[in-house]
Amino acid sequence: MAKSFKVMIVTPDKTAYEGDAVSAIIPGLAGYLGVWANHAPLVGAVAPGVVFLRIDDAGSEKHFSVGTGFVEISDNVVNVMTDTCELANEIDVIRAQEALDRARGRLKHVEADLDRERARLAADRAEARIKASREG
Repeated sequence: MAKSFKVMIVTPDKTAYEGDAVSAIIPGLAGYLGVWANHAPLVGAVAPGVVFLRIDDAGSEKHFSVGTGFVEISDNVVNVMTDTCELANEIDVIRAQEALDRARGRLKHVEADLDRERARLAADRAEARIKASREG
């Protein structure tokens, strides 16, 4: 039986998840980060993507679409602080696809670096929402 640890995913508006997990996969700037019990302490950046939580040894899973933020791991507690978070089965896929189409359209026509970065982040968030809905 795998040892569990505490996970909390919070946004400025809500606590999206608070509970135990036996593993977590979190999107970071350099790629996905795997977390198991007794993980070394860590603070890192979270990139738009999908957080995969394995809740128990029976295979129960939860998937969340997250935006940018930070993750802190210490003493068998994983805190994910992100600007947005949605449980996979609550995502409106049509709305996410429309947001992705708009962001891709803006990327084709932007000239300023700041506008390009905003459009890229919007596209990344929309892609994460679509991926999470398919996984969940």
